[in-house]
Amino acid sequence: MKYTLAIFLMSILVLSSCGEETKEPPKADIYEVKNIGLLSTSEYTIGKIIKLSDPPEWYKVGDRKILMSCKAKIKAGVDLKKIKEGDISVNGNTITIVLPPAEITSFTMDPKLTHTEMESVSGFRQGFSQNEKYKYMRQAEASIRSDMRDTKILEDAEDNAATFLTDFYEQMGYEKVIVIHQKEEAKDE
Repeated sequence: MKYTLAIFLMSILVLSSCGEETKEPPKADIYEVKNIGLLSTSEYTIGKIIKLSDPPEWYKVGDRKILMSCKAKIKAGVDLKKIKEGDISVNGNTITIVLPPAEITSFTMDPKLTHTEMESVSGFRQGFSQNEKYKYMRQAEASIRSDMRDTKILEDAEDNAATFLTDFYEQMGYEKVIVIHQKEEAKDE
């Protein structure tokens, strides 16, 4: 009888320990991610070719033409310092984060990547001055900045930031990470 009772108690003990383990939510500071600050997650290099011809005038004999190339490095990302109280919520082992909109974090036109590919001056014309070349480079920069709207750099930055934050919070112990991208409010121009 004692043997049967012992087996019965052992089987109850074994069966009761076979339940699903409940995980406690992580106890870390969920706003610790703000300490990262500016998170640049996407970089594009955009090239531009500038072709200019000086318009002929009746008093100018000959013509001037120039072909220049330049490149700009553009970085985009999310400023995690802009996360406000209430943008992160926890429900058990699920964390939801509302990210601020992605923005351009860096725009660099390296002078080493700017080249005069061709310069043609004929007749009694003078060559292009450094001031003129600088003015054309400023026009190229404005053109690249306007062409950025046609790229997906901001979308890539948001996606990469979401991937980073998902990994970050999974390392903290959260099982499910939901990232919501906040859209930038329309600005009156």
